[in-house]
Amino acid sequence: MGTADRLLSSRLHLQFAIALALAFAIIAFVAQPLTIAASGVAPLTLVKQLVAQVLSIVKDKQMTQPDKQTKLRELGAANFDFDEMSRLAMGKSWRSLSADQRKRFVPVFTSFLEDAYLNKVQNYSAQEIQIIKAYVTDKDYAQVSGGIVQQGSEPIGLSFSLKRESGAWKIYDVAVDNVSTLDSYRTEFQRIMGEKGFDELMTQIQRRDRELASTLGSPTGLPF
Repeated sequence: MGTADRLLSSRLHLQFAIALALAFAIIAFVAQPLTIAASGVAPLTLVKQLVAQVLSIVKDKQMTQPDKQTKLRELGAANFDFDEMSRLAMGKSWRSLSADQRKRFVPVFTSFLEDAYLNKVQNYSAQEIQIIKAYVTDKDYAQVSGGIVQQGSEPIGLSFSLKRESGAWKIYDVAVDNVSTLDSYRTEFQRIMGEKGFDELMTQIQRRDRELASTLGSPTGLPF
């Protein structure tokens, strides 16, 4: 397998990918209440109240796949801190980027994340999500944790990292079984930056995103 083919191809099983997709879906669909009541509603309460609504929408057979994708993109844009996610995904390489390179990277990485998550949302297979606990690490940072229930095996651990800005909570990372999404990207991005440089990294992300985008709406999506 070549370097380009290895880029962003999951080294984890399908359940991991579905967990990330559901994490995205949960946060994305809570957008409207989140921005209205973030300062008055604890993150745990907020997520627990809305998980049932999110899953009902994901499973809604009357809503077309493009309509679901549109809602996710719009609401995700309002509630994910993609600038912070981009910075964290690049790790120490972020400091070496010019202002122009940073401006180019953020929308490309954002588009990839959206399409990667949406690709797996369409394969959702009715797993039960349990939101168990939350704690505030300081006044503007919180962790919400739970799991995805699996028949015959241990739940898949799920953790959301949230940051409050201007009274609104936004997600900046998701961990599945204690593995950070951004940590996984950071390792791959730094390797490519060191071997090939920024332009090659952008080329590979954009190519992978085109592959993901081409599968949206298909019954199976990509096999990873």
